[in-house]
Amino acid sequence: MEDDDLKQDLLFCRSCGRHYRGGRRQCPHDHNRLEVVQPFVGQTDDVIDDRYVLGVQIGVGGMGTVWRAWDRLTKRDVALKVLNARYASHAASARRFLTEARMMRTVRHPSAVQLHRFGPTRDGHLLIDMEYVAGETVRDRVVNAGRGLPIDAGMRIIDGVLAALAACHSAEVVHCDIKPENVMLTESNRCKLLDFGIAQKPGPIEQGDDVVVLGTPAFMSPEQVRGVDVDCRTDLYLLGCLAYEIWTGQPPFTSQQPLALCHAQLLEQPPTLSSRLAGTPLPDGLEQWLLTLLAKDPAMRPKSARTAREQLRVIRRGKTPALTPPSRTRFARTAEVLHHARSQAVAAAPAVAKAASQKGGVGTLRCLVEARQVFTGGTVYGPKAIEEILGHVACGFVQDMKDAGGHVSGPDGALIEILLDTDGDERGAISHLLDCLAELNARLERIPEPELEVRAAVRAVPPGVPLHSRPSHDLLGLLSIGPGSQVRVDEQVARWAGRRPIVRLGSVRESGGSDLTTLYATSLQPS
Repeated sequence: MEDDDLKQDLLFCRSCGRHYRGGRRQCPHDHNRLEVVQPFVGQTDDVIDDRYVLGVQIGVGGMGTVWRAWDRLTKRDVALKVLNARYASHAASARRFLTEARMMRTVRHPSAVQLHRFGPTRDGHLLIDMEYVAGETVRDRVVNAGRGLPIDAGMRIIDGVLAALAACHSAEVVHCDIKPENVMLTESNRCKLLDFGIAQKPGPIEQGDDVVVLGTPAFMSPEQVRGVDVDCRTDLYLLGCLAYEIWTGQPPFTSQQPLALCHAQLLEQPPTLSSRLAGTPLPDGLEQWLLTLLAKDPAMRPKSARTAREQLRVIRRGKTPALTPPSRTRFARTAEVLHHARSQAVAAAPAVAKAASQKGGVGTLRCLVEARQVFTGGTVYGPKAIEEILGHVACGFVQDMKDAGGHVSGPDGALIEILLDTDGDERGAISHLLDCLAELNARLERIPEPELEVRAAVRAVPPGVPLHSRPSHDLLGLLSIGPGSQVRVDEQVARWAGRRPIVRLGSVRESGGSDLTTLYATSLQPS
């Protein structure tokens, strides 16, 4: 359908800010006259809602235009997506636009772009305020290289995308548009999955009343071409197309005709990776792994992004030395173990202080999680019983931490210990950890008996500090510091905790040193 034929059926009440669809002329809420939403035509330095100052235009998609903007309220750069002018007064497009925002809201992972807020402006225009990601897209990097990327570099990128997809699929979101333009590589070389414009729940392909957007033919799965149900395996096929281009510089099928590309996605087998990369040694199993992603039958693909990621990790370990977590003493409630931890802290304190003074930022997060029984009468559960309950309820939390690249120990009794590298993305890693802790707390609150609550302590380790050294203040001690709140964090973590409410608890003297560390607390309620 031509753009000129789109219905002008999105109406707006300037008084109450509500949108309506159809032939209404009067707002049923306050009886004011409804207006047709006018197209948004923005320019650099325009101010939206006395809050967002538009900068440069950084992208134009099928339905939205993305601007880099300065948010006067939060004092930060954001990526501001506004519904394109030709769809501004089209109700079905507006609904699809808001669906994108709701899909983004459910996905929380450092490798996926984060939503800040969404809704209408005072003039009825719809916008999505999201995290601004500096860097270059995979498309830009491949084009600038003039060929495919090295195998090792490509595997690192694909591993990051798989981590983001695992988070999407856990939230029952199928992205449906995995392609080089939608994967950003940050300045710290972390992946960020962008553009949830056609994301949806698993099931039949969602179609608007007047507009159908299915994807890009070179990056479409057979089921998208057929218009049948999509699920997590759809994204894995698209990931296979992305991986193919990352390594070879071209997608599997390269026709200039959209219909020919769709035909190829349905019926043709892609050229082998080794034929496109003649003379380049491939890790054992890589080509077969890629072919399973590109299987025409979804049943022949890996069953989940986590499965595909673990298969890729096995292939990577065959090529590079395995990464092993640092040795750590398992937490147990005995005086001997606590004394050992404090002794290590005293020995490590000078090195930690020196490294912290030389380097900025957060290199690694140390987190200790404890499930405590709330005693309201009735049965008292012992450590082993709580360990079994925590192990069952926290399995999703543990997997989320592993998907984010964390090393997890436990449950050991009521305790779980985590080491999570930030990879230069302090805000993303800390927000993800706190969000995952909030979700774990919510799951435990749904258990009828025993009544459990989560306490957690999170400390920042500066870049360059050896991970085998103990934190300079015992994490077990932090679990009980301060009233009311359930997560104790240090100053570095509090700095990057985002929009979560932070309460200052006070200062604690480090073991064996004279410096005071300021501690804070933050809520475990989902933000």
